[in-house]
Amino acid sequence: MSFTWTKLFRSYDTDRFTGSDNGVDGDPNRYSFIKQDGTEVTSDQIEKFLMESDPSFLGYHTNDLRSAFPFNKFVNLEQAKEHFNLEPHPVHSDKVIGFRFAMHDEHTLKMTIEFHDKQAWQSFVEVNHHDEKPITHGMKEFKINFEYDKEYPGGSAHL
Repeated sequence: MSFTWTKLFRSYDTDRFTGSDNGVDGDPNRYSFIKQDGTEVTSDQIEKFLMESDPSFLGYHTNDLRSAFPFNKFVNLEQAKEHFNLEPHPVHSDKVIGFRFAMHDEHTLKMTIEFHDKQAWQSFVEVNHHDEKPITHGMKEFKINFEYDKEYPGGSAHL
């Protein structure tokens, strides 16, 4: 019996940063953002606000991150699919039967992957978390400005 897994993906629009830019190339504090708690966070590159390994990281699924970068908006399914370019990594070809997309709302692409069975899905997850060669969310390509919902439609009891 096959097993399906669904995630909802959004993309932060880094071109619409709501913080400040002093315009000075090379300045370690070129970009600044005031968090909800009043703390100022600075960086020399906008992308560092999205990088977990950087001190200026605003946090996954936080109001600060969502305030700093509005979500991209998509006019239709094709535009969203082209933007995200989501495809399971080729290493998973023996586990995945197929995948499909739908628009959840104007900011959100819903991706459902069908696996041969729950064991194939578990293997997919384990391979993605390999210590030396992790595969980001199991995808061939996953950009730093993407996020996905931790909450699945209908809950996560099926996992």
